[in-house]
Amino acid sequence: MLISKVLKIVVFAVFDLFVFVFCGIYMMGYDDFYNESQGEYFSFSSMKTEYKIVWCFYNFWIFLNCLFLIYIIYKVYKKLALK
Repeated sequence: MLISKVLKIVVFAVFDLFVFVFCGIYMMGYDDFYNESQGEYFSFSSMKTEYKIVWCFYNFWIFLNCLFLIYIIYKVYKKLALK
């Protein structure tokens, strides 16, 4: 039972890192083809639609990770506070 919990945590962590790596590698295309005439660096006006989608998803994923971290901290606090 403990092994399955640890395995779930490891799989989740690897998947989480995979999402960050995917977004980072995909956004390297934006860095490679950035053109100053299209607007300020990392502004939506200088991005193609696909980079806007990945950038929004990346920020959403960070938000989800923050919520998950707050949830974990709450569960740990609740477990330790009841003892």
